[in-house]
Amino acid sequence: MRRSARSTGVLLALGGLVMSGVLVTPAHAAPDLEQVRMKVMDLESKAESATERFNESRNELQEVRRQLDALKAKVKRERREMREILGAVDDLARAAYTSGGVDTSLQLLLSEDPNEFLAQAAALDAVQRGQASALRKTATARLRLAQSEAAVLDKEARAKDLRDRMKESKAEANDRLAEAERILANLEEKERQRLAQLAREEREAARAAAVAAQAELNSSSSAGGGFTGSGRAAKAVMYALSQVGDRYVAAAAGPNSFDCSGLTMTAWRQAGVSLPHYSRSQYSVTRRVPLSQAQPGDLVFYFGRGTHHVGMYIGSGKMVHAANPRTGVVVSNILGPWYSSRFSGIGRVVG
Repeated sequence: MRRSARSTGVLLALGGLVMSGVLVTPAHAAPDLEQVRMKVMDLESKAESATERFNESRNELQEVRRQLDALKAKVKRERREMREILGAVDDLARAAYTSGGVDTSLQLLLSEDPNEFLAQAAALDAVQRGQASALRKTATARLRLAQSEAAVLDKEARAKDLRDRMKESKAEANDRLAEAERILANLEEKERQRLAQLAREEREAARAAAVAAQAELNSSSSAGGGFTGSGRAAKAVMYALSQVGDRYVAAAAGPNSFDCSGLTMTAWRQAGVSLPHYSRSQYSVTRRVPLSQAQPGDLVFYFGRGTHHVGMYIGSGKMVHAANPRTGVVVSNILGPWYSSRFSGIGRVVG
């Protein structure tokens, strides 16, 4: 989606107002800007929610594709087995035809040597038993193959549905951001300048907070105290803090751009821990702990069960997170002006 330099700058500025919670607060904004802030805040939240739904569908699509590949390989094997069974049935049919296919009682009447007939009857009975067994195998194989082919069709339909959902989620996110641009395009020039100034202050505050958090983490780790998280948590936090200033891009997971769950997933991957790229799933696989017991490396969730947003706790009531397309990766107060009413819990990844 193309944006003018003017509107992009204003959006970036407002993003600092809306999401950071580090330095800029509603008290710094004029009443008219506060109304704009609230509206854009709502649009940003809806855009991020759409992004997380995109991630959810993408994760499921990856699993469906793996299942589909396995099913197609299974169908290929079963079709080969079916051809082999049908070949055996053809052989039995030819054997029956060669035996004359004459009723056994009539053969007995026509045979001059009963011993010869008994030998022929035994052979014919064996052929008939083989035919019955082959027919059972054929029916079973046909049913198994039909079930597998139906499963392939079901998975292909599910994959298409997921691709459609991904397109819808992406379109919704873009629509929300475009609406925010239209709102900001109506601001007066002095309001834009004010927002730009606030954005500069916010970026400086975010960088300073990241540097301070890294220094505190290094100091407490080397001193053997202060930091109460695990060694792996320290690695995850240090990685996340090193990304402050990177861009927010929907569905991205590094190395230079992230969305919210992509940042937490990639940070913990550096510590050897695998997390799904979806905030709700990260909520599901982590252990709930009280806010009062939060440790650096814990995940911080917002909205019901983390459906909209996730960040990483770094201590002192702050988190590092990929906030939105306007601010990128920043450090924020976990219960700042925008976040406090949307907070939904802390998740312990390890320990």
